[in-house]
Order: sequence, then structure tokens, then C-alpha cells
Amino acid sequence: MPREGFVKSAQRTLEVLELFAGSHRAATVAEVARDLGYPQSSTSILLADLARLGYLEQDAASRAYRPTLRVMLLGGWMQDRLIGESSLLRRMETLRTRHDVTVLIGMQAGARVRYILTLRRPAAGQHMRAGMTRAIGRAAVGKALLTLKSDAEAQRILRRANAEEAEAARRIDVATVIENLRQGRARGWVESGGAVVPGQNVLAMPLPPLPDHPRLAIGLGTTEAEVARRRDSLVAALREVCAALQREAGRRAPDQPGGKP
Repeated sequence: MPREGFVKSAQRTLEVLELFAGSHRAATVAEVARDLGYPQSSTSILLADLARLGYLEQDAASRAYRPTLRVMLLGGWMQDRLIGESSLLRRMETLRTRHDVTVLIGMQAGARVRYILTLRRPAAGQHMRAGMTRAIGRAAVGKALLTLKSDAEAQRILRRANAEEAEAARRIDVATVIENLRQGRARGWVESGGAVVPGQNVLAMPLPPLPDHPRLAIGLGTTEAEVARRRDSLVAALREVCAALQREAGRRAPDQPGGKP
């Protein structure tokens, strides 16, 4: 693509995000195209691409798009610096430094989980980054999201994941994962146990629901040996941050999104 094409695409991407920032509501392809004066065909492609990258989410019933938390996290470091210490990003950074772990936040992307935030611990490699996807039945963050679903719905997603997996050796045993999910619902957390990266383990649980946003899950990762040694404290850290976010949500309700006057 010529340089002018890249600039035009970048400009349109930013204009779409700014449109949502100003309207504070979801919008269909036709509405975005009308408000920004774009051709509807290229608007449809752009919004679908942004959804695949995890920046937008499309409602299955209305077909309208809305931004996800990943958009906010792009400027989270500035929010921390300019506004204070109560942001989600600051909480995640505190988890990383206090417990020397990699912090992951993800949401479902079809039969996979997409990481919208990755804060790597200093000793971690480069195998995890924001925007990447993992098999939903292998990654702890993905399994945490599956615990929010019925067994029947989780089975459908896991079978789809297997159907999309080109390597037979990477396909999961659905019955085993379903049993893992049942155990996870009972205790409130799940783990990857080296199923994604050998020698590494992630403990995860669902985050409290956010208004008008797909469900998210949080994971804390380090070596399998470290998780075995510190499992109780890491689970306690997950529960603590989820409880704190739940309290904040309670203080904001019922006057969402601004909170109590």
C-alpha cells in the first residue's frame, strides 16, 4: 500500500475512535459511515478489523459496534500520571511489581481469548503481548471466561476451537476441560498448568462485569515452580483486586457511568 494509503487508514481509525469518544454510544456500520462521510463498504471492513484486533466489540443482535477496554488502556499510563492511582492499569501494575508476575487481561474472541493487556514480569520472555490470541481451552484467562458459561455453551466453543486447530496434537480433550471448568467454578479460579507455554503457569479468574462491555478475565503468570510455591498468595491477590473492582462498581451504581453525585 502506498504511504498515502497507510496515512488515510490511520486517520480513519483514529476518527472512528474519536467518534465513539464523543457519542458515548454504540454505532452500526451505516451510522459510522454517515457520521464520518466514509464509503459504507470500507467502513464495514475497518470496523471488522478493529473488532478482530480487540479494540471494538460487535453486538450480535443489533450489529452495532462499541469500544472495548483495550482502547482505554492505550492511554492508561497517562491517566495514572495525570489523574491518580485508582485506574485499572495502576492496579495491574501494582500486582506485577508486588508479586513479580506477568499480569494478563483478556476477553473472548470467538473460540480464542484475546489479551487486551499484558504487563510482563521482568524475567519473562516476549511470548505474550497485547493483541495476541490463545486457544480458549488452554489459556487460563480463556478458561476463566468459559466458567461464566453453561457446560453446553462451553462445549460448543471448545469443539469449535478444536475444529479451527490445524495441528491435531494441539486439540484439547473437551471432557477434561469441562471437568476443569466445573472445578474452577466451585473454587473461583482456574490455571493453565503449562498447557500454553511449557514450564509456565497462569492462575486466572473472571473480573467483575463492566457496563456495556464483554466479560473480562484476569490472570497472574510465572513459572510452574513459583505458582506451586505461592499458589495461595496469588489466588488471594486475584480475589483482592476483583473485590476492589466490585466495590468500585458498587459505588458507581446506580448512577453509571459517572457514579454517585
